[in-house]
Amino acid sequence: MTEQDVERVARHNEQRQREYEASDLIRLLTDENTTAETKKAVLTYLQPWSNAFQRMISARVTFESDPELRALACEHQAEEVGHDKILARSRAEDRELVWDPVIEMGASWFVDQFAILPGVQRAALAHLALEAGSLVFSQAGTRAFPDDEYFELHDEADVEHLEMGYEVLRRRGDWTPEAVITVLDRAWQVIGVVSDRIAECARRDTVAA
Repeated sequence: MTEQDVERVARHNEQRQREYEASDLIRLLTDENTTAETKKAVLTYLQPWSNAFQRMISARVTFESDPELRALACEHQAEEVGHDKILARSRAEDRELVWDPVIEMGASWFVDQFAILPGVQRAALAHLALEAGSLVFSQAGTRAFPDDEYFELHDEADVEHLEMGYEVLRRRGDWTPEAVITVLDRAWQVIGVVSDRIAECARRDTVAA
């Protein structure tokens, strides 16, 4: 693939990132009028997604057979292991582990895609969608929760993990911009649905309380 193909994907994905920055969940975290209780409730519903993220990256490793891409998947997994437990420590006062069908179905879609997609699309899904979304969320999270270990860790690591995806596109020739963009569009839609659900549940629980 040419550098122009990579740039085409990057421009499209950056637009998706900007759209996500305007999402209900991100605005909830960055709005000074959002109560501390509602922000804490966001973390309650983030936990099952963070737990599921461990399944996602494990599925990527399990189903990847290409040696180069498997090595990258293993590196990514090694750097992400235990992040769900760090979030749990950040929620020390909130031991509740919630279950939500929308969050679970969104996570299951990603696990399924890591099982069936071709290797480069699998890498794009991990690095250009999940990590890009995590970066946007973490940047909002550091504003909502200053000095929080979980968000500080992700704010730094996610930039590097995002760039890994573009490096894969630059090195490999076994992909097309159309196929990668289609996968990314679907992924961003799922991320959007899950994020909207987290915001909805956080508001609902704190209003009810």
